[in-house]
Amino acid sequence: MSEGTLFIKDSRSGNEYEVAIRHNAVLATDLKRIKASNVGANRADKVADGLRLYDPGLQNTTVVETSMSFADSDRGLLLLRGYALEQLWQSEFEDMLHLMVWGKYPTPSQSEILRRTLVTLMADIPKSVFEVIENFPREGPPMPMLIAGLAAYLANDLDSIPAFNGGNIYHGNAERTDEAILKTVAAYAAVMGIAVCHRRGIKFTPPSKDKTYFENLFSMMGMVDPTTRAPDPLRLSCYRRFAVLNADHGMALSVFANLVTTSSLTDPISGLISSLAAAYGPLHFGAPEAAYKTMRKIGGLEDVPAFLDEVKGGKQRLFGYGHRTYKTVDPRLAPIKDMLLELNADSDPLLKIAREIDRVSAGDEYFLKRDLHANADFYGVFFFIALGFQPEEIPVAMLAQRLVGIMAHWRESMLRSVKLFRPAHVYTGETDPVIDLKLPSKL
Repeated sequence: MSEGTLFIKDSRSGNEYEVAIRHNAVLATDLKRIKASNVGANRADKVADGLRLYDPGLQNTTVVETSMSFADSDRGLLLLRGYALEQLWQSEFEDMLHLMVWGKYPTPSQSEILRRTLVTLMADIPKSVFEVIENFPREGPPMPMLIAGLAAYLANDLDSIPAFNGGNIYHGNAERTDEAILKTVAAYAAVMGIAVCHRRGIKFTPPSKDKTYFENLFSMMGMVDPTTRAPDPLRLSCYRRFAVLNADHGMALSVFANLVTTSSLTDPISGLISSLAAAYGPLHFGAPEAAYKTMRKIGGLEDVPAFLDEVKGGKQRLFGYGHRTYKTVDPRLAPIKDMLLELNADSDPLLKIAREIDRVSAGDEYFLKRDLHANADFYGVFFFIALGFQPEEIPVAMLAQRLVGIMAHWRESMLRSVKLFRPAHVYTGETDPVIDLKLPSKL
C-alpha cells in the first residue's frame, strides 16, 4: 500500500497530527505544522517554526517526481521511460536522447533530424575554446579541460546567459529550453574531442555531417583506425550499448548537482559544469579511474586478501563496490561482463585482480553483512580501457553517455514549478554573543 495517513503524537506538546502519505512519501513541509513551545528550548532549534528533517547525504529524501527511470533493487531491474535495457539495446545516442528528453522513442525521421542538428551545432565551436584547452598541461586529466572549455563556450554565447540578459530565459519556455539542450549536448562532444586530442598530442578532426553523434565523438577524439580513419565498429557498438546502461540513474550526484545549480534559473552549460565537477570525485564517476589506479598498487592475486583486510580495517577504500540503490546484484553488471568478453578484455592483467577481489569478497562476512557487491563502475573501468580510453578519460567518457539523463532532468525542472534549493542546517554553536571574547591586537 502506497497511500495512507501518518498519525503523529508529539510528546513535547501532546498534540496529534495527521500527515498524508502519497507514493510512500510525506511532504516535508507538512511537518512544519508540528510545533512546540520555545520555553526551555535552545533558540537555535527554532521549535516554534515547526519540525525539521535532518538527513545528511539525503539518504532518505526525495526531491522530484519524475517518470524518467525506475530502479528495482529487489529484482535487479532498471527501466528507462518504461523500457527495459534489452529493449533499448540497439538504440543510437540520438534515439536515447529523444526518448529521455522528450519522453517518446523517435521515429527514424525524427532521429535523423536530431542527428543532423547536432552535427551542425558540433561544428560551431569558438576559437577561444581551443585556445583555453590548449593552455592546459597535456599530462593532466581531461575533466578540468572540459570544465574550462565549456565555460569558454558559454562566454561566447551571451544570449544564453539569463542574468546577463536581465532575468529568466528558460523556465516555462519549452522552445528555448530545447534549443539550449541541443547546443549543450553538441558542445560537450566537441569540447571532449578537443580535450582528448590535446592530451594525446594529436590533431583535432572536425565532425562529419554524415556521422552519428558517437561516430563523430570517436572521430573527434582521434579514436579511429589509422587506415580507414573510422572508429572500430565493435568498439563503437559496445560504447553505444554501454550508453544505454548509463543513460540515467535517478538522482545521482551529477544530476542532483545540476538541478541544485539550475534551480537559480541559470543556463544549462553552467548546470553541466556543476555536474562535471561533482562527478569527478572518486565516489561518483571518478570511481573507475580511482579503482583502476588502486588495483595497480595491489601487486598480484596473492596480495588481494591483504588488500581486503586493509579495506575492512578502514586503511584502504574499495572504489566501485556497494551502491545505495542496489542491495542485490547491479543489473548493469551482466551486460558489461558480456561486452568484456566481446572486447577480449582478459588481456588486461588487472582484470584478474578485480575478479579475485570479487571472488574473495563474495564469501567474506564483512561484505555480506553490509550488502556490498561490485557495481557497474568496478568492471566498467575495464570496459573503457578495452575501448582505448586512458584511465583519466573514463569519467568524461561516462558523462558523455549520462548527458541524456542530465539534460532530461533539466528539461523537466524548467517545465514545472521551480524551487530554489536552499536547505537549512542544524546550528550547534552559541546563541548569545561571547562576552569575554578578546581579539588579538593587530599591532
